[in-house]
Amino acid sequence: MRNFLRVLRLSWAYRSRLVLAAVAAVLAALCWSLNISAAFPILKVLIQGQNLHEWVDKEIEQFEQQANDPKKLSDIRNMRAKQKELDENPIADDREDTLRRLARDIALKEKELAHAHEKAAQHRWLKLNAICHLPDNTFETFAWIVVALVVGIAVKGLFEFVQETMVGVVVQRTLFDFRNQFFRRGLHQDFKQLGETGPAELMARMTNDVEQLGTGMKMLYGRVMLEPLRMAASLACACFISWQLTLMFVAVVAVAVFALNKVSRAMKKAARKVLERMSELYRVLREAFDGLRVVKAFTGESRERRRFRAANEDYYKRTVRVINIDAAVGPILETLGILAVGLVLVAGAYLVINSQTHLFGVRMLDDKIGPEALLTLYLLLATIADPVRKLSSVWTKMQSGMVAADRIFALYDREPSVGANADGPMVPPHAQGVVFKNVSFSYLPGRSALNDVTLEVNAGETVALVGPNGCGKSTLLGLLPRFYDPDHGEILIDGVPLRTANLRSVRKQIGLVTQDTQLFDDTILANIAFGRPGATQEEVEAAAKAAHAHEFIAALPQGYQTRTGDMAASRLSGGQKQRLALARAILRDPRILILDEFTSQIDGESEAKIHEALRTFVKGRTTFLITHRRSTLELADRIVVMDGGRVVATGTHAELLVSSSTYRRLYDTEPTEGKNAA
Repeated sequence: MRNFLRVLRLSWAYRSRLVLAAVAAVLAALCWSLNISAAFPILKVLIQGQNLHEWVDKEIEQFEQQANDPKKLSDIRNMRAKQKELDENPIADDREDTLRRLARDIALKEKELAHAHEKAAQHRWLKLNAICHLPDNTFETFAWIVVALVVGIAVKGLFEFVQETMVGVVVQRTLFDFRNQFFRRGLHQDFKQLGETGPAELMARMTNDVEQLGTGMKMLYGRVMLEPLRMAASLACACFISWQLTLMFVAVVAVAVFALNKVSRAMKKAARKVLERMSELYRVLREAFDGLRVVKAFTGESRERRRFRAANEDYYKRTVRVINIDAAVGPILETLGILAVGLVLVAGAYLVINSQTHLFGVRMLDDKIGPEALLTLYLLLATIADPVRKLSSVWTKMQSGMVAADRIFALYDREPSVGANADGPMVPPHAQGVVFKNVSFSYLPGRSALNDVTLEVNAGETVALVGPNGCGKSTLLGLLPRFYDPDHGEILIDGVPLRTANLRSVRKQIGLVTQDTQLFDDTILANIAFGRPGATQEEVEAAAKAAHAHEFIAALPQGYQTRTGDMAASRLSGGQKQRLALARAILRDPRILILDEFTSQIDGESEAKIHEALRTFVKGRTTFLITHRRSTLELADRIVVMDGGRVVATGTHAELLVSSSTYRRLYDTEPTEGKNAA
């Protein structure tokens, strides 16, 4: 509930719309009760065949007769005389008890007379302010009541429309703000946290869970606001007829509310399971379609179908449980509601048929009522039962929204271990060197990826990192832009420790090209300009030419305005994507350049051209190369050999062939054409 309330606080910014929705809900509830109350005059006209003028005159006459009842007035006079007599005789037997009884009886008689006077005054007011405007003809009276009822329903519908649209706008604006905040928080999560959660889980909570949260908010601001107001308005009108019979109805409804509270706990648990299974479906879908090449190449379609079917079946079973709980709540509450209404109807029918005001010695009516008033009471109580039934489904949906809020904030509240350090020291334009000092790092406890790595790289130096797969090359360079922080040791750029430096000032100086090229579903121009927002067309084209991408871009149907498509899967080859990524890095003009297997998917001819461009581009920049290609090593001033998460040797190609057995093994196993290393 606490997390659900946190989202509700965001809607405070739109409180004017919420106030308007609340006012519309109140007016709609008033119209609702007045429309139901119109049943009384309609029944009067239809059952007794008299117009309302005749009815109100008869009621006024009847109440005036009760207010001036000679017998009651005489009884009061006699009792007062008896009181006076007892006051003058202080030694009379049972004097105090008799005086108390007389005072009680006088008060009761006077209350009955005052009640009759009040009723007569109410009916006179009704005659002078409402009924006098109605026609004398019985049919015309009936027609006007029906017209007023239709107008009342239309007005009620208008208020409900305003209420629902205002609530819809508030909910959607709140979700709009919350999605933006959630996305921003997600972007600031560090790689380790995102790796633990997984993209599928994050997407499920960003989409499906947020929608469930929105449904809960809409129920709260919509039905939970409107239905209780309807109940209150109908209760007020019902109490006007008989508050005692209404109280009997409310007592049974309280049992229904208790049952609803019990069911809501089961619904909350079931809703949590459903959301968890939806996340599992997202995960299976993402893995299957991201790895579609592998699935098809290894004829794994049937295995993936079985895996998806199992996840889908589990989701189906959990969803059916929620449906069953939701479906059971309505009939249970409806039965209890009808039981309550039926109990009141039977009790009221007994009082009407036998012209009584008491039931089992308890006063149930202030005055005797006719069948018209009883049926009107029945309609009012039935309209109270209907909102209770609707609130049952509303409550279950709110439970789902609360569960969704808990799941969302479980990710939202995670603080990244890699802080932005907005107030930290700015790293000046890189001009001295990069130092890895006794760096150790592990993705999982007890499984080290780097062990006590120490490495110094001078500014402007090009260093190549080589070694077997899994030796920690990419992990080491991933620490440089602070994708992760080392478990032990520190990294310094120009003497400034990265852990305390302003993160933005560090990353602005770094350009990155990886083996797994990420292109966005946008134009080629925008993808290259992602490296430096605001770059001109000429600057983008110059970077593309330096990366030897301009020719194939110019040959595309819309040139630089060609959209790459989702993940660029169907539009560009692997080598073309890598050249676009390289152009992006070149356009950024970084002081530190990281090239992680950047030519893994480029043909030999293109690679030679790119190497030629890079020889010029890397001058004056600190460059880190991760490569398995012998030809790329020619760009390096120094080669660093890694194995088992450690730096085992450094030197030039010739020096390492003599001093490092690991390097010789890597060199000897590389094919002569220079394509694959160890």
